[in-house]
Amino acid sequence: MIKTIQAVDRALTRVVNIALVTLFSVMMTLAFVQVCLRYFFNNSILWGDTAARTLVIWVGFLGAVIATGENKHFHIDVLTRFLKKRHQTWFQSFSNLFAAVICFFLGQASVTFLSLDPETRTFLDIPIFIVELIIPAGFYLMMIRFVLRMAFNLIEIFQAGSAGQDAGTR
Repeated sequence: MIKTIQAVDRALTRVVNIALVTLFSVMMTLAFVQVCLRYFFNNSILWGDTAARTLVIWVGFLGAVIATGENKHFHIDVLTRFLKKRHQTWFQSFSNLFAAVICFFLGQASVTFLSLDPETRTFLDIPIFIVELIIPAGFYLMMIRFVLRMAFNLIEIFQAGSAGQDAGTR
């Protein structure tokens, strides 16, 4: 079971990392080209700034997915400092479940947001919903990462519990 969860986690991390590096590289190249065109040729790519701003949003959401997977996202851990290790893991499991539920509802809300204006087009005549697709995708990917973190926590709890029972029966 844990190997399957780890495989899913690694695959998701790999895909998101590749997308993140690719989009970040495109964003930085586009920004560099824009600066060079403006400085040397007094010209620019008409849609370059809009595309760069869009890529910032995509990179931000993908970075949040990575941070969630590495447990480096924003979280409040004041209470957990006063709990025993076993209780900390239970609390982390509950907070991961809570965060997954919140991400699910934010994903649902963002899907509704996408459906509000399906006809609008943005730079290069790209439909706006394609540009904004990262919003629900990001929230759903973070939800998956929170569920995976919760599964790791629960496995840790039950493995520690069974190890304690094994030691008690000897």
